[in-house]
Amino acid sequence: MNEVKSKMSASGKNVSLQERVRLKTADRSELYSLEPPFPTTNFLMELSNACNHECIFCAHQKMKRKVGKMNKELAFDILRQAYDLGTREVGFYATGEPFLIVDLAEYISYAKSLGYTYVYLTSNGSLATPERIREVIGAGLDSIKFSINAPERELYQFIHGRDDFDKVVEHLKYLHEYRNEIGGGFKIYVTGILTKYTEHLQDKYHELFDSLCDQVVFKYVYNQGGYMPEINDYLRCECDTAERRKCNLPFDAISVTYEGYLSVENADYENMLVVADLNQVSLKDGWYGDKMKEIRRKFMEDDLGGTLCDGCVHRCLKPAKPLTEECSDIRDYVFDDSLVRKRVEAYENNKPVVYVPMAVDILHPGHINILKIASQYGRVIVGLFTDEAIASYKRVPYMTYEERKDVVENIKGVSDVIPQKTRDYEENLRLLKPRYMVHGTDWRVGPLADVRQKAINILKEWGGEIVEPEYTKGVSSSLIQQKIRERKEEEKR
Repeated sequence: MNEVKSKMSASGKNVSLQERVRLKTADRSELYSLEPPFPTTNFLMELSNACNHECIFCAHQKMKRKVGKMNKELAFDILRQAYDLGTREVGFYATGEPFLIVDLAEYISYAKSLGYTYVYLTSNGSLATPERIREVIGAGLDSIKFSINAPERELYQFIHGRDDFDKVVEHLKYLHEYRNEIGGGFKIYVTGILTKYTEHLQDKYHELFDSLCDQVVFKYVYNQGGYMPEINDYLRCECDTAERRKCNLPFDAISVTYEGYLSVENADYENMLVVADLNQVSLKDGWYGDKMKEIRRKFMEDDLGGTLCDGCVHRCLKPAKPLTEECSDIRDYVFDDSLVRKRVEAYENNKPVVYVPMAVDILHPGHINILKIASQYGRVIVGLFTDEAIASYKRVPYMTYEERKDVVENIKGVSDVIPQKTRDYEENLRLLKPRYMVHGTDWRVGPLADVRQKAINILKEWGGEIVEPEYTKGVSSSLIQQKIRERKEEEKR
């Protein structure tokens, strides 16, 4: 671990973004004390808390704190103090969008003139025009990360609250081309904050962005800074089952707000985690001050009650008060999930239609797997084969259509069930005009291959597509029936 940290101090470009993300929550016992070494990395300076996007998982949309910009003289002074204390990396972002800062390049240039070896940005990319890109790269920027939280336009608009997907991709392409033009010199990263709506789209991220950046990195959405407990109810990834989120920020990070406050973490939207006012005390005194020591003790003893950190670490809603009341307009944190809830409800009501044809005579794990995958793409409508349709190509089903419909309607993720009258899907496809049709891979060859191609051709008429999860091997109604027959034969013997 010390070797990794040494590398980060020496040359930030040599450490992958994935490793940086890992270190924030890794077990780093060498750090856990009331007076840890002053950070050589992990310094984030919030030049402004203004942002032009409204990401659904971000507390910025609920922020009551006044929007402002950091005093440049104060910023430069804090940069000098951190450098003199041994810090060699700085990122100019936190709760806002850095490209809203007109003179952003000046801050980068000044940090480089002091001797900072790694200066970096995280941006939503919508304002990273070719002109602005050339400015910040010319000022000495070492890396830039685009936060793209969905790999397709409609879903991006839902997540980001802005229809900027195509613009962001164009800016990323220019950034990549510009690096090739000038012969390198800086890193390009893409991150995706995964929600339950995007966790299944990681391959699509790689398909779109691997050729345009050095690394694509994913992070699970979480209760950001303790301000967003509603994430657990509306956005949390199904594969994210951790009950506790480890955090190293109080021990190895410097987070400075635009007001000049030292905070426990960079996502402090309401200044409820401020431990020192750097307008009044030095950065060193703030970092080693009593309030920072007390929050470190709370972390080491898992005694975070009364702080926003409690809800963040334990992934739930917890009552909280500001650590320094005079630095925050909030006295008691009042939870309100209405903004996220309404956006999710609106999206759910207008999600793309996903058509899934099924017989479901004997319900088995293969059916559940297909439906689970289908529900990740939108509102699932099952085309349930009628009794006559099933009897046309195999035996009469054990359960009637109405009995099977009653079963399927009660499966999680299914929005509606309609009759599928034949093995030709044209009638229902033209009726529903689904964005997606989901079917197992078992129809790619054999008698259904022509049916598959016809469905593909019809879907193309309105931009729909086929999604084909791998067929669940070893599980089918026919195999279950065979096992039942074999067991009956054994019982007769």
